[in-house]
Amino acid sequence: MAADSISDILLTGFADADRDELAAALGGLGRTVLSGDPINDPKTAFVVAAAYDETALRSMRAAALEDVRPWCFVVPAGDRHVVAAAAAAREGRVLLLPVELRELKRVLGALAEDARERSAGGAAFAGLRSMKASFAWKTRGLDVSRICRSLAHLLAECGYYSGPGAEDECTLALEEALVNAVEHGNLELDSSLRPDDPLKEDLYELEREKRLADPAFGDRLISVELSVEADQAALTIEDQGPGFDTSAVDDRPSTSDVSGKGFWLIKRPFDDARYNASGNRLTLTKHRPQP
Repeated sequence: MAADSISDILLTGFADADRDELAAALGGLGRTVLSGDPINDPKTAFVVAAAYDETALRSMRAAALEDVRPWCFVVPAGDRHVVAAAAAAREGRVLLLPVELRELKRVLGALAEDARERSAGGAAFAGLRSMKASFAWKTRGLDVSRICRSLAHLLAECGYYSGPGAEDECTLALEEALVNAVEHGNLELDSSLRPDDPLKEDLYELEREKRLADPAFGDRLISVELSVEADQAALTIEDQGPGFDTSAVDDRPSTSDVSGKGFWLIKRPFDDARYNASGNRLTLTKHRPQP
C-alpha cells in the first residue's frame, strides 16, 4: 500500500480538541478519518491512538498486540516518561503532541511501510555483519523524510532497533540532524530568522525556498555515509556549509523544544553523537543490543 493510498485512519483515545485538530490535518492530506475504538471499528487500515499518561499507553499497547493493523501512539511532548515509554514500545510508531505537519507526513509514510512489511514478511538485512555505503544529494533534491525512514528501517532490520517505536525515534533523530545540515548548514539559515509569531512563519519558509533556488546554496551537497561492522553501526552526515561553534551544543532536554533542532533529540536513540571541530560533520554511532 503506497503512502498516497492511506485511508480510513482510526483515531482513538483523543481529547476532543486534539482529535479535531488532528482530523483536520489528516483531512487536509486527503485522508479519511474515523473516530472510535479498535474493537468496534476493526476495518480501518491504521490506528492512531492518543495516550496522555503511562496508564493509557499501557492500555493502548495491549490493544495493539491483539491487532493486525499498524498503530501509531500519540503522546504529549512535554512528558518525558511517556515519550520514552512510547519510543521503547515495539507495537507502534510514535507521534508527539502538539502534532507538526512534517511529522504527521513522516508517520503516515512509516505506517504505510509497516503495512508493506507485514504483507511481505521477513527482514532483508537480518543478521547483516558488514556493510559500507556512501550517498550524496544536492540540497534542493533531498527527500529528507524518505531517506531517514529508509536508513532507520535498515538499522532496525540489522538488529539495532527493536520494534517500530524505537525505529521511529531513530527516524525522528535522523530527520532533525539532516534538516539541521540542510537549513543551518548548506542554506545558512539562522534560527533567528524563524520568528516566534506563527503568523510570520512564512517569512522563514520563503527565505528557505529562495536559497534552495539559488545554485550557490541549493547545489551544495549533503553527504551521508553508513557503515556496519560486527556489532557497531556508524552514520555520518556532512554538509558544505561554514559550520558553527560546537561548544554551544546543548544535549539537555527542553520541554519547549521537543520538535525543534535540539541535539538531545538527535543523540537520544544513539550511543554516541558528536560533531567535528568545524561543526559541519556529525557522526552517530549505535551498538547492536545483545540478546
